[in-house]
Amino acid sequence: MTETAAQGIISPVLSDSLLFLNIALNVILLFAFAYLWTTRHQTGEISQLKDKVKKLSNDLKLLEERFQELKTPKKVETVPEPEPFGFNFNKKKDAAAPPAPKIPSGSQVWSKFVNDFNYIAASMMVPGQEKACQKFVDENDLSTIKFGFTGNFLPAVTVGDSNLWAWKMPDAKSYAVVPNPLKPCTGELYEESGMKSIFAMNFQNGIYKKYIVKAPAIFTVDERNHWALKDPGVAELERQ
Repeated sequence: MTETAAQGIISPVLSDSLLFLNIALNVILLFAFAYLWTTRHQTGEISQLKDKVKKLSNDLKLLEERFQELKTPKKVETVPEPEPFGFNFNKKKDAAAPPAPKIPSGSQVWSKFVNDFNYIAASMMVPGQEKACQKFVDENDLSTIKFGFTGNFLPAVTVGDSNLWAWKMPDAKSYAVVPNPLKPCTGELYEESGMKSIFAMNFQNGIYKKYIVKAPAIFTVDERNHWALKDPGVAELERQ
């Protein structure tokens, strides 16, 4: 790809004018030199005139060289074509983000239960929350359980004593399990009461007083009342 830098800057007429000016000035200076010589001007004046002629000639020569440079077409290096819309598709892609926690299957089955639970869990800061939780447990026929020393779950004596609530799904073979919203998530509850292995949570340190369940943990229970985790749950914690 080439372009003429002088195009549109110096026209052919201007080029001819510069050439004519160069010739005219040289002729005038020659006549002036001859005049001074014939009139026997002093040697100093002739020397000064020679210097002026020399300087003017050099200036005209530099001007002509500059003009020739502008007239000479210049090769422009090929400019890399930009990617469409400014995206560089050759750029190395960042490492893929870690996959989101798996959402247990059968969401159409437990969706209403989880939505109702989140509604109850959002009102834990108002008076009468324990009575509201007891009503929710009774209406949904939930099993209230807590983590036992044997590594399995045991029935809780009261709603407030439980760590988890389990809703029996229609297949009667599995349970959708959510945290007890009456119990804030602490380091002890998270590490020692099964929360860490049952739910994917954003727990760091401190106390979280609100649970927002995205998906319940799915458990199966055998005839010996042994609870087996099938799919971990997903819960978001808020400190409030």
